[in-house]
This record gives sequence, C-alpha cells and structure tokens, in this order.
Amino acid sequence: NSAVYLLCETAAAETHYGTFRDATPSGAGRGLFQCDEIAFKDVLMRVRQSDVDAIKAAFDFDLRKVEWDDLNLSPLLAAVVARLHYKLKPEPIPLTLAGRAEYWKKYYNTSLGKGTPAEYIERVKPFQVYF
Repeated sequence: NSAVYLLCETAAAETHYGTFRDATPSGAGRGLFQCDEIAFKDVLMRVRQSDVDAIKAAFDFDLRKVEWDDLNLSPLLAAVVARLHYKLKPEPIPLTLAGRAEYWKKYYNTSLGKGTPAEYIERVKPFQVYF
C-alpha cells in the first residue's frame, strides 16, 4: 500500500486535495498533484508501452495524446501521471510516513521545490484519518 499512501500524501502536500492551485504567475504545477511540465514530459517520454496499454484499457486515457493542461481537468489522469512519475524512480517507496516525506522531497518536490519533508508531514496529518 505504500504507493497508495504516497499518492494520497502527495495530493495532500501539493494541493490539500485540490483545495488550492499553484499560485505562481505561470501556474508551474498542474492538477491535483501540481505536476510540473518538466516532470510531465519526462513521464511521457519514458513510460513503458505496457503501462500505456494498461492505462488505456483501464481508464481509456491515451497517454500519447495527453497534454500537460489536461491534468487540470481530471484528478484521475493527474493521479495516473503522478503514479507513473514515482514508478520511474529507482528506489522502492518507503513504508513509513517519514520515509515517504524524504522520498517525495527527493523525487517529486526536488531540491528546486520550496517544500520540506517536515512540511509534507504537517500537510498530510489532517488527512490521515481518510487513509
């Protein structure tokens, strides 16, 4: 369940489950997970064909035709892209909240992002009753 927890926590950390949008003038992040354009393009460039086919069969999304702005229109699509983003990372998803906070910082928020693992944990806490 680590991947499920990580996705729920990422949505909580990035947008408080969709209750706020990216405030930067250009809207650097898109959708429920505030996916930035570089990460989005990386996912589409490196996703395995078997994953593209499975997503098409399960959700009827053709990832080869999805555009970055589409993430604003579908929380499900945003979750699919966020999961694929994490799936491309070499390390397994940690089992603990603290471990996932570090993982999120390293692989999702990155050194360029303003977020910290401590902020991740604080943003996740109010939502933990739901997962």
